[in-house]
Amino acid sequence: MAIQFKRAGIISYSLFLIIVSALMTVLCYHLFVFNTFATDDTQTQALREVSAEQVKNSPIKDDNSIIEVMSYGCHYCAANEENLTEFTRTLPPGAVFKTIHITSDTNGLAAYAPVFATLEEMGLEEKTRDSAYNAIITRNVNLADEQTLLTWLVKNNIDVKQFQATRQSDAVKARLANMAEITRHYDITATPMFIINKRYVVAQDRDFPDFAKRMQQLLTGGK
Repeated sequence: MAIQFKRAGIISYSLFLIIVSALMTVLCYHLFVFNTFATDDTQTQALREVSAEQVKNSPIKDDNSIIEVMSYGCHYCAANEENLTEFTRTLPPGAVFKTIHITSDTNGLAAYAPVFATLEEMGLEEKTRDSAYNAIITRNVNLADEQTLLTWLVKNNIDVKQFQATRQSDAVKARLANMAEITRHYDITATPMFIINKRYVVAQDRDFPDFAKRMQQLLTGGK
């Protein structure tokens, strides 16, 4: 009985962190991103440039790259999926676009990072991303809870034993470590964020067509 109570307490606390982080992201975008930048003609506050030393020591390996930092619990990330798919088709030859999940011990939006990393290692992440968004954001399903996750895996025809084995693998641990290092190195606390050429950390401050042009500009050396 005590074990069940303790487990219920852990789950409740996890849900609390997730809800608080989600609300903070929404507030960030409504109060900071959309409102602030709507009244700022220069629109430079959506752009943070890191130091040359940080670029040099970046855990990101690809030079000509855009890294999206997202969360399965992020409404804005889900809403941008189709736009980003189209955007990646317009990138110049040699450019790299990658998606990682925010990963941190103190951010509720990072609760689903192990699920993301495991699905990615299994080669299923892109295929199941929309289902994960829908479950968490639309239906309030907590994929950070083990039993709930197992039910979701079955519904999505994902081999549960293979998932569990992969989740414990060194490859997944390495993915999680790398995502955590990127999150920490670039001080990512909300999603979605975009890291461009290891140098710029960008939040969406305008409608997507214009934002896509802005990212292209930064990718190719403009500012």
